[in-house]
Amino acid sequence: MRRWGWACVLGLMLAGCKEDKAPEAPDAGPVETGPAALTEQEPNDRPDQALDLTRNSTVSAELTAQPNKADEDWYRLAPGAPRIADVTVSGLPGGDITLEVYDRDRNRLVGINSEGEGKPERFPNLFVENERFLRVVPTRKGVGGAYTLEVRMRAPEDGEEREPNDRAVDAVSLPLGQTVTAFLGHSGDEDWYRIELPDPALPSPPEGTGPGGTAEDPATAPFGDSPARGTAPTEGGAGGPGAPQGQDDALGGGLAGTRGTNGAGAQDGQGPSGARQDLGGNGFEAEEGAAPRGPEGDGASGLMAQEGMQGGMNGFGRDEAPPSPAVEGTFAGSEPPPVGSQAVGEAIARALDAGTAVAAPSEPDVPPEPPEPPSVALKIELTGVDGVRPELSVLSAAEAPLFTLRGKEGETLSLRNIGVRAMDRVVYVVVKTSWVGTGKEARRTFNTTMPYTLTVSQEEAGASAELEPNDELHKATTLTAGGYREGFLAPRGDVDHFVLKTSEPVLAKVELTGVERLDLVLSMVEPPEGDSGKETVLLRANDGAIKEPERLNNVACEGACYFRVEGASRKVDGKWVKDFENAEQPYRITVTTVPDNGGEEREPNNTADRAQDLTLGQPMRGTVYPVKDTDFFRLDLSDRPVRTPIRATLLGILKVDVGLYLHRVQPDGKLSLVQTADRAKGDQPERIRYSAEPGVYLFEVRDARNRESNFQDAYQLTVEESE
Repeated sequence: MRRWGWACVLGLMLAGCKEDKAPEAPDAGPVETGPAALTEQEPNDRPDQALDLTRNSTVSAELTAQPNKADEDWYRLAPGAPRIADVTVSGLPGGDITLEVYDRDRNRLVGINSEGEGKPERFPNLFVENERFLRVVPTRKGVGGAYTLEVRMRAPEDGEEREPNDRAVDAVSLPLGQTVTAFLGHSGDEDWYRIELPDPALPSPPEGTGPGGTAEDPATAPFGDSPARGTAPTEGGAGGPGAPQGQDDALGGGLAGTRGTNGAGAQDGQGPSGARQDLGGNGFEAEEGAAPRGPEGDGASGLMAQEGMQGGMNGFGRDEAPPSPAVEGTFAGSEPPPVGSQAVGEAIARALDAGTAVAAPSEPDVPPEPPEPPSVALKIELTGVDGVRPELSVLSAAEAPLFTLRGKEGETLSLRNIGVRAMDRVVYVVVKTSWVGTGKEARRTFNTTMPYTLTVSQEEAGASAELEPNDELHKATTLTAGGYREGFLAPRGDVDHFVLKTSEPVLAKVELTGVERLDLVLSMVEPPEGDSGKETVLLRANDGAIKEPERLNNVACEGACYFRVEGASRKVDGKWVKDFENAEQPYRITVTTVPDNGGEEREPNNTADRAQDLTLGQPMRGTVYPVKDTDFFRLDLSDRPVRTPIRATLLGILKVDVGLYLHRVQPDGKLSLVQTADRAKGDQPERIRYSAEPGVYLFEVRDARNRESNFQDAYQLTVEESE
């Protein structure tokens, strides 16, 4: 009995312990330890007979060699959730195989046949949201053999493309500033990205405002521009409303110099208004034609010029009378109407200021040229892929090409200031592989294992940015008098063109800042004449070396003048190349202008046929810049009945030993040297006395040793009739 009692007690204790245990988890089914090993089941030569693949799978299959038609095998990808599928089909022994992708409605999306006979085909990143069909088929009849189909699926990640995306309708949406990761996974791969641009939102000017409107509230700027970029804040200042950056008054002084008693409204947060920041000690006296500072450097001179006071100084450092009344239809030295976006507003003001040919009062029926459309500058960064030569294009919403560039194999592209129209709400960036080789050897490269990254963002320079492509004259970026543009020489071999448009004769001073690692060349270029003509370089400045600035002085411009910025040639391994590049630091090209009053030289005047006319008794000023600069001046005495005694005086300048040379123009057009004055005495004057027979004479001014220049100091040539 006692034994039975203890047995009952132990049984009850064990029963109580069982009740305290946690309930067992339900059976989750078999655990996936690897891809499913499947075997093709014939017939499967139609979509409704396709073998279902719902997870990672490896399929052993065979294509039957048939003389009359090509065998085909269909597979259906049907994961339970959206997946990225990496699909690989092995090659056929002695045959070429094709992999095709169809949507759920049997519409062909893409076909892959990038490799040759016996080699596999791969689609590394096929996006499967609901279902996709795969078709495996040999490229020609009578070919067959065993193959293996491998499918690996994973969850899609943020920031990666979703194939197929080779059309605008399938383009991947890429917000500005974000990065996408993608593959150029087969020879015909094209990746389309949809870029939505910020809305410029052009409201009408508020009631009660002047012609300049008011500065835009920085909190509502659609492009995120700070109030310092493009407009000058007016709080606490005595000046008028903010003006677009780069738009100066009629004296060449910056409007920013009039904003506020103590220079409130400084641009870009770089010091007081009216005293724009110096360009890093590169020798520029003032940036962008800023008005000269007063004795205390507080912008007083700019205020005086803006208020119409006498004694103003222009951008060339010479006295100038107050500005004349503005022609009707211009902004009269004031601001254009405000716009909702500072970047677009600046572009509109810049286009109207520089590109509009205003009809003179005597020509009321001449219609003005339409202003150039405002633009937005984009920065595009594309990382390189081993073995792949990329081709990148920017297209409008109508798929019209705006920019195209073919890179080198494996090259990373950093493209700056790619210009698109601000009126376009959508643009497309297309990345694809480019052709390499020629003839039968030509092919389009790809890489199924190494992805690239693409980032598209908006340039910070806004309306002051150069606009690519501008590597041809007819695509030149517009410059404005008193304004500037910021540009990049990238990629290697990049050439940038700019155009200055004027409605009256002016003399322009063009300044180009230096850039780390770059030896820049600044040229004035004349467009070709006729269909087969070539461009003519009229002036060329390359006095500086790497990192040093370049300038052109006293450039005569009426209508349109073109300028070119490029890298200098250098010898590498016995070959002359232009391989300078810097996609990180921009250069700045600045233009200041003054009216052409006849007292300054007009460049280019470096040849006899471009000689500038002289008037007896009227001084002529000019500079010897760049090195080896030569200036010709023409004196016509052909209507004199007898000899004319003349006295020519050339006032010297610092650094340059100026020489004065008198030539007579012969009946055949050739020059004969009749007298010289080149004692090379530094800044001491040179003089010529000569009894000139009736005829045409040329005075030549240059450095007597052809080795120095001076962009800052001007010589003065005066030719008088002596007793």
